[in-house]
Amino acid sequence: MLKDALTWLSGRLFAFRRDENGAILLLSLMLFVGMVVFGGLAVDLANHERTRTTFQTHLDNAVLAAASLSQALTPEETVMSYMTSAGLDASGVEVETSTETIGNIVVGRTVYASMDESIGTYFFRFFNYDTLDMKIESQATERVEDIEISLVLDVSGSMGWWSSDGSGIKINALKTAASDFVDAVLSEAEEGRVSISIIPYAQKVNVGADLLRQYNATQEHSYSNCVDFSSQDFNSLAVYPETQIQRTGHFRNSNRSYPNQGNKTYGNWVCRTDPGFKITPLSSSATDLKADIQNLYPDGTTSIEIGAKWGLALLDPSAQEPVSALVSEGLVHPAFRGRPHPHNADNNMKVLIIMTDGENTEEQQLRPGYIAGESDVFKYTGNGGPYYNVLSNERYGADDGDGRPGEEYFYASYPEVSSGRGRGRGRGRGRGRDNNHTEGNEDGDPFWNNDPLDSNEQFSSENYIGGNLTWAEVWAEMSPFYYAYNMRARQLNNSNHWYYSMWAQWNDMIVEIGSAEKDTRLRALCNEAHQAGIVTYTIGMDVTKSNSLEILKDCASTEAHYFDVKGMEIQAAFDMIAASISMLRLTK
Repeated sequence: MLKDALTWLSGRLFAFRRDENGAILLLSLMLFVGMVVFGGLAVDLANHERTRTTFQTHLDNAVLAAASLSQALTPEETVMSYMTSAGLDASGVEVETSTETIGNIVVGRTVYASMDESIGTYFFRFFNYDTLDMKIESQATERVEDIEISLVLDVSGSMGWWSSDGSGIKINALKTAASDFVDAVLSEAEEGRVSISIIPYAQKVNVGADLLRQYNATQEHSYSNCVDFSSQDFNSLAVYPETQIQRTGHFRNSNRSYPNQGNKTYGNWVCRTDPGFKITPLSSSATDLKADIQNLYPDGTTSIEIGAKWGLALLDPSAQEPVSALVSEGLVHPAFRGRPHPHNADNNMKVLIIMTDGENTEEQQLRPGYIAGESDVFKYTGNGGPYYNVLSNERYGADDGDGRPGEEYFYASYPEVSSGRGRGRGRGRGRGRDNNHTEGNEDGDPFWNNDPLDSNEQFSSENYIGGNLTWAEVWAEMSPFYYAYNMRARQLNNSNHWYYSMWAQWNDMIVEIGSAEKDTRLRALCNEAHQAGIVTYTIGMDVTKSNSLEILKDCASTEAHYFDVKGMEIQAAFDMIAASISMLRLTK
């Protein structure tokens, strides 16, 4: 019986082992448990990633804002503000900042921020992980990408002198230093990122026909391309293309102490027209820029403030339209369309470099009545001319010297008269002679080459140029000193009065802007440049006047931006400026 029981039990066990009913339930239970566990772990991981992404996104935005060169807040303040505004706890955020500067101007900033956070778990705690930690890091860098440079260079007459240290002619040292500067700045720069304008200056700045054509300059003549500025123009960096500007009269500035009255072409042109004396606007071609530098030539007096005015005008966004027009004409690289950028724009820096070897000197401008319109001068080109005569309604004490009052014309030098009521009095030696000769002739007449004619006498020669010359035509042929002395002063009967009359006429024609006023204008411009965030370097080469050195120092962005050099030391000054700009690492 025991044997039967064991046989039965063994059979049942064997049957139970072979029975598969209910196996799927067990498997399902096992899978469910696994799914719950792994699903819970996934929830914990998803919650961790969602939280990490939220923190990362807000930290990235905060760091990007903190790295901006236009950000007014400190990087730490910016990051904390962004995180707090997002409703996140910023107490654990660590911020590190590194900056790149030129002087006190920030030109590059890197901001690194990190934070340690954790979240509680639901299922990871079964594996002894009550929390999941996370470390969030973010870094952003912003650097200046575009640089605009105005190179304002003194090419006045004193730049042709030997340097104080005897190392050579100053203009030659400048050419070498400026050319090396161009190479240093452009050699590693990405194309289209750095623009350099060259602004040579003496008494005036020759804007150049192409650039001045983009502005609303008056059109009295086309001999030269300088403009006159008034005091209020130096309270702004802009030269607006739609605002009319006065073209400088094309006249010669004779030496005040020796007018040289007998030479009508004596003196220097106020607005020089030599090939090297004109603005080179916004170029990135080292070859072209260095060629223009090598063409620089020293001549004339010094107007630092006019050079600075145009240098700053080409850094001011008011020049965008003129620059774009030059781009369309193929005269400026297409990459510079839209420049100059707005002041304080992101990723942009503007640099002004002012170089001089002296101080501001007196500047002359024609008064309005002598700039345009018809003059009182007639011209005759025959018989060895040209000869000039002026309308001279005589008044008491003023006549041409022949004792007959009320005549309408005074002739500084006379033409041949062969018809009408002309007397044709040749007087031999007088005809065609230069009118500065005043020795008497055989008749004892000190005006032997100033033969007066009555108003109704006519020139028979077709060489007579009908009508009056314009004032622009007059100044193209004779200096104001010549006109004042020969056309006006010598009308006086008493030669002792000629000199005084000449100066009276000069003062009636010419307004003189003194060095003190020009210094005031330069200071005003430099203050505007500082307010606009323009990095300003100044170089004084062999400058001895303390007031000029003081102005240069004040114009510089900081004392470190000011260089007082002797002779060949100018090379080191330009090298240091180039090295500072190269810190921006504008490379491919």
